[in-house]
Amino acid sequence: MRPVRLAVRFSLLALCLVSLPMPARACWEAPEPRTIEELAHVAENQQRRASSAQSPNSAPRLLALSDGDLRTAYGAGLLVGWSETGKRPNFTSVTAVGLSALVAPFAFLGTEHDRKIADIYTCGASSVADMAERAASYIDAPILEAIARKHESGGRLVVALPGSAARRESIWDLGAIAASRHPQANRYIRNILLAAVDLTTGIDPATVPIAAGTLTERNRTFRNVGAGERFLFVGGSSPPNPAFYLIHNGVLFPDEGEAYTTARDAVSSSPPLQTTRPLVVPAYDFFLAARGTRTSVRIASPRPKLPFLPASEFDISFIRALFSDAYRQARMGREWRRTFPDRTRTYGP
Repeated sequence: MRPVRLAVRFSLLALCLVSLPMPARACWEAPEPRTIEELAHVAENQQRRASSAQSPNSAPRLLALSDGDLRTAYGAGLLVGWSETGKRPNFTSVTAVGLSALVAPFAFLGTEHDRKIADIYTCGASSVADMAERAASYIDAPILEAIARKHESGGRLVVALPGSAARRESIWDLGAIAASRHPQANRYIRNILLAAVDLTTGIDPATVPIAAGTLTERNRTFRNVGAGERFLFVGGSSPPNPAFYLIHNGVLFPDEGEAYTTARDAVSSSPPLQTTRPLVVPAYDFFLAARGTRTSVRIASPRPKLPFLPASEFDISFIRALFSDAYRQARMGREWRRTFPDRTRTYGP
């Protein structure tokens, strides 16, 4: 019986590996399934993609990618693994903060650009600046035009650059820059991606001849424990009752919702997200905004106590391990939840 079981297992493995939707070889190689459960999920994903062509869904969907420095590898791996299931939607809008800005343009354009996302996080790099350089190098004329066309059809691609002692926080509409067809549009977007990982570099919107950047004040509640990672909400841009997909690139603990609410209420009595201004906010504000509406909210975040930690300020081995772990979880249909950790109520259908 053992040879038969091994033959079945290796036949499944061969089927799964052949079916992985990856283009020509670059840095990223999809990891082999490690368990029978993972083998079964990968085979099911292949059969689903082969038997049914996905039709575009016109429902508005927002993907919000949080900051998280090296941990943004989680969101990158999650997106690429999610594509393998055949269930990843097309996003009407994509927002990102900090290092997640490197992922945003390619997530905005769809699953056919997953190879770029994977290579940003898994190719050889000695610093986040190297990763940003690679991401910026992918913003060529065809990518720029694709972003412009999607922006003109109603899509939004907006990123926030975190503030520091050297600069104020700023928010940039990359879709508007691309759609301007300005001869320097490519350079402006590249510089924004590079500045997303370099807090010593400032870009003044007044120096960019496209009305696509704004300076904003930092949300003071992020100085308090419990706020979680930063997300970007672009007020006034979302259609009624969109579906929110939030990737929180850090562990979410059960007390974060209440801790943040207490801190926010101490400095502001305004309801969350009731504004036309772009705001950098915690995940919990998206859940609060969904109350009383038909807005659906999904959130994903890394599991506590992962078996690897960064060994230095920049650790490419940690980045690759986190990317691969998130990829595995996503291709098995895990990670997404409809509740905040301290809530039992689900949000939306």
